Amino acid sequence: MVDRLMLNLSRVEPAKAEEVAAPIARRIFTSAPEAPEMSFEDMLSASIRKVNSLQLEADDKVRSLAIGEAEDISEVVLASSRADVALRMLMELRNKFLDAYQALSRITG
Repeated sequence: MVDRLMLNLSRVEPAKAEEVAAPIARRIFTSAPEAPEMSFEDMLSASIRKVNSLQLEADDKVRSLAIGEAEDISEVVLASSRADVALRMLMELRNKFLDAYQALSRITG
């Protein structure tokens, strides 16, 4: 949208630039963000399923490497690294939720 604003401004005389830019800028800065299509619970469940699938994929690639079926070890390392990073991120998210829960329980209890 900003690119469109710049394109429109480049075609307009300097005296009329504000007339063209004002409505577009108003839409950019005052429009409310759209509601998410997924609930938080759905998003969290999808993330957990994705981490699980990455772990299973990494396990399959390591297994295929162990029995000699894997042709490229870099794919195995990459799959394992993806699974590791995803799991670490999920664990950090869990830790933040636990910290927030404990803080709330200290406040209310």
